[in-house]
Amino acid sequence: MTCLPDPDMPLGRRWASLATITLEPATRTARVLDGTPADIGVHDRRVLTAG
Repeated sequence: MTCLPDPDMPLGRRWASLATITLEPATRTARVLDGTPADIGVHDRRVLTAG
């Protein structure tokens, strides 16, 4: 997926994180948050575990 900034937005609002991912190698787990780190606690994370 390619994401490009919106040139019509003011400076500082053109780019944003699409996902925040935390990897936990010891448990073979990835936690994926739809949004920025500021969205932690606002949105639920998806938990993926390697089998």
